[in-house]
Amino acid sequence: MTTPELESIETITARLQAGHVDAAERSARARLERHPEEPQATLLLAVALGMQNRVNEALSLYKRLTELEPMQPAHWSNLATAQREINELVAAETNYRHALKLEPGNPVLLSNLGVLRWQRGDAVETRDLMLAAFRLDPSLPEPRIYGALASYECAETSVAENLLADHAQWLYLGPVLEPDLAAALMQLGRTVEAEQRLRFLIQRHPEAAPLARLRLVALLERVNRLDDAEAMLAALVPGSVDREEEFAARAALAARRGRHAEAVKLYRSHLQGSQVHVSRAPQWFALAKACDAAGDVLGAMQALAKAHELQLQHATQLVPELLVPDAEPLNIVRYRVDAGSHARWMEDPAAPSAAKSPIFVLGFPRSGTTLLEQMLDAHPGLQAMDERAFLQDVIEAMQSRGLQYPDDLDRLSEADLDRLRSVYWKRVAEIVSLAPDDRLVDKNPLNMLRLPMIHRLFPHARIVLALRHPCDVILSNFMQSYRAPAFQVLCASLDRLARGYVNAMQFWLHHADLFRPAVLELRYEDLLADFATQSRRVATHLDLSDVDAMAKFQAHARAKGFISTPSYAQVVEPLNTKAVGRWQRYREYLEPVLPVLLPMIERWGYTAE
Repeated sequence: MTTPELESIETITARLQAGHVDAAERSARARLERHPEEPQATLLLAVALGMQNRVNEALSLYKRLTELEPMQPAHWSNLATAQREINELVAAETNYRHALKLEPGNPVLLSNLGVLRWQRGDAVETRDLMLAAFRLDPSLPEPRIYGALASYECAETSVAENLLADHAQWLYLGPVLEPDLAAALMQLGRTVEAEQRLRFLIQRHPEAAPLARLRLVALLERVNRLDDAEAMLAALVPGSVDREEEFAARAALAARRGRHAEAVKLYRSHLQGSQVHVSRAPQWFALAKACDAAGDVLGAMQALAKAHELQLQHATQLVPELLVPDAEPLNIVRYRVDAGSHARWMEDPAAPSAAKSPIFVLGFPRSGTTLLEQMLDAHPGLQAMDERAFLQDVIEAMQSRGLQYPDDLDRLSEADLDRLRSVYWKRVAEIVSLAPDDRLVDKNPLNMLRLPMIHRLFPHARIVLALRHPCDVILSNFMQSYRAPAFQVLCASLDRLARGYVNAMQFWLHHADLFRPAVLELRYEDLLADFATQSRRVATHLDLSDVDAMAKFQAHARAKGFISTPSYAQVVEPLNTKAVGRWQRYREYLEPVLPVLLPMIERWGYTAE
């Protein structure tokens, strides 16, 4: 009897490439019956099984390959990838790391391990692995997408932006990478591009539509298109996507619609079924806010305890030096300008007038700066640019010239000051296009700690200092999920947060007394109580006409779409006083820090009663 002729490895490979998976499987099995230890046939059979979603069958073949050719890193990587697909993440990580020991400089292996570390909630190592892979091979999409996601979580937004800078030129990346690219773009505020890619994916790959639709729900909620988000969610088949992500999306929309008890139940169901790692911290914060809105103070504080515990794990990887008891997370407050140094500042005849200077909106975070920004941005002669740290870029430019900040501000010549202003305006031009008569609104709460640089570059600038009851500020920050590791440490306890707030305010008051800038102090509670009077105060301070335009800020903010700050949901709602005096419900938790806050409570005209 004649033995049938076996198909060659090249023929089987061609069948796989042509999509003839069943035929390729039969041919590979036939070869293995004759040559049971042939590595190439074993690999092709494993690939064919994987293409049919028969991962468990492929897994045994990949294990066999590591026995046949233990020095081949690709076999260990393929085994790890199969294990990752069936959620055997610990074993997968071990095998990826083994592959990297065999071939340390392989960008694909670095990228594969990076994806797994992202799955396991480790943004820090994901960032490091993906940046290493990107440097070795910038053409790979995975290091750029997951490197951007991880860099953003490490508060390195500019790194994330650079990784995705030319994303518009990328061809369609398939049903796995496209939703994650869209998520990265959403984080960076590129919501129009993210929506385009998701809708294209829904049309092109129906099998990927559930995940794409879910990501689109999150996007629509983020840009305040709630009706569209709910319609998209209603069309989603329950259980067709990741359960945790679905529950999180449903909870977020329930909270936005005021169904707080439902949101609490959904968040708890979502978190109880999820792995406990640092990437879950934002959901614990969301649960705390839902509990707070539902009137459950104890539930809110319990959720916050878990949220801060997880965030500190992340911060420990990035800024371990800030975890010691006497560390100052807002390190800049240690560096003051004294009267003697200020007296040596040379006059700057080229300093721009108030009309040609930015309008600075600042104050401790969660004091109403976003509300002020949206009010001003609604004015036809003003343009805001969302929250940017361009003054920090200027400080770094000064330091790059060998000058210390703020000690050497007195050494800056007219030419130096012109150069530094050019750095600032160049960064602004990357974000907004100002007409000749437009004035820029630079809103960044912690620019209050950069007042020396503001006053050195723009001594005639108008400044609005946003104020709010210190206890409400402390509570609101404690409930907020921040990305900046220094702020995660600062907000990890009410005691540390209270001391940080007081230190920041004392720093501000010292320099405000020294420089005497043109500052309007505006209390959040006064603005809510009498919007018309307080908006006129703002307009007078800024030499603005058409005060009425500021009253239309909700419609303006809604039309604007993406707003990067945590208050994006609040600024599109009618003004209300729900958050005024909220701290009283948490008084038993805040009581120990009241003595620390009392000087500032009294300084800004509030009471602790």
